[in-house]
Amino acid sequence: MTNPLPQHCAAMMTTALLLGVLLLAVGCQFQAADVPAPAPATTPAPLNASVAKWLDNHTAAISITNDDWPVPGREPDIDSYVMEQGLVMGYEVVTGNSYHGDPIFSGPDDERIVYLMSELVPKGFSYFGHGHHHIDHDELSYEEALESFRANYDTMKEWGMKPVAYAYPRSAGHEEETQRALEASGFLSGRLLTRIPDAFYRLPVRIARYFRQLAQGTTNPSKFYNLPGSQLAPDNWFGLMSLEMQSIEFEGCDGCINDNDELTPILDEALEQTAWIILTYHAIGKPEWWGWYDWGEFQEDIRSIAARDFWTASMNDITLYVREREHAVITVEVVEGSTGTESIELTLSDGLDNGRFNHPLTILFDQPMDWVGRPFTVSQDGELLDELVFDTEAVMLPLKPNERPYVLRSRP
Repeated sequence: MTNPLPQHCAAMMTTALLLGVLLLAVGCQFQAADVPAPAPATTPAPLNASVAKWLDNHTAAISITNDDWPVPGREPDIDSYVMEQGLVMGYEVVTGNSYHGDPIFSGPDDERIVYLMSELVPKGFSYFGHGHHHIDHDELSYEEALESFRANYDTMKEWGMKPVAYAYPRSAGHEEETQRALEASGFLSGRLLTRIPDAFYRLPVRIARYFRQLAQGTTNPSKFYNLPGSQLAPDNWFGLMSLEMQSIEFEGCDGCINDNDELTPILDEALEQTAWIILTYHAIGKPEWWGWYDWGEFQEDIRSIAARDFWTASMNDITLYVREREHAVITVEVVEGSTGTESIELTLSDGLDNGRFNHPLTILFDQPMDWVGRPFTVSQDGELLDELVFDTEAVMLPLKPNERPYVLRSRP
């Protein structure tokens, strides 16, 4: 039989074993303290930016146009009433003669042009081309129509205006070659008048246009509505539809919009379709003039528009916005710092001439959660443009598409 270890040896071995376990445990604790375990890698969520269909993310768009000229001190005071409701309106500019052969405006020093450019335009009102002569351009050859459109375009520029949108005199722009001539002249959009149902005016032209659209699959029974739904560009930039506003007492025009009761459902339908509609008025409050529309009904119209979620803007501004939006490309780079998102670099491009296509687009994106409720600056080329704060994650940012990066930086 083997003798057991002496008692003191067994005790020493037990002590050594316990000491080794203790040292091992302490060593592990030192290693954990001295070399922290790496944190799991995190990647910032991509910032998905998009362009709102309409400025400031309004539901729909509307242009209020007056095929008349501005008159300082006119009664009823159309301009003041529109401004009081927070809206704007556009006026025609005929740079040569009317269909009677009389000059409309004598030139840039004409008191009505001075009133328009110095008093109304700074308050958001606008103008649109309406011919060098107030004539039927569908009766002209392509070359004759082009010469007439260019005369209107060039004269407006000489008067210090920026020609963009056009309205065909007498709504005579249904011929394809007329529309091609308008495009070649430099204007960016052309407006026609639409009645319910189509009048028999130029019936052969209307029938041909209908079957051409039918073959292309572009007929639309709701033809008052430009760019409905997800449509990003009109079917025809030079055949935009508009509503002819005319009191029934003038000439019994059932196809026109005669009063506010007829307009209101069209406004609501435009909102449902997120569309752009154009209203064309003549002789507001002037029963003795052509195309008369009742003053009280006009006031009701303006209040109805102001009460709804429309971007109310000129044909010029909406034309520029839609053309820019159609070509817009957004690139975004997010820079993360030690305490969260440090900055956002956003570049907005459209490939268009920045001297002409310079209307701001509304950019939509969700800001980083650590920016919510904190001010951030917007700068470009080192110049501070704005300082904003949003209490929600959703951000609306007005930016011009000029191909240069905007830098957004959060303040502490």
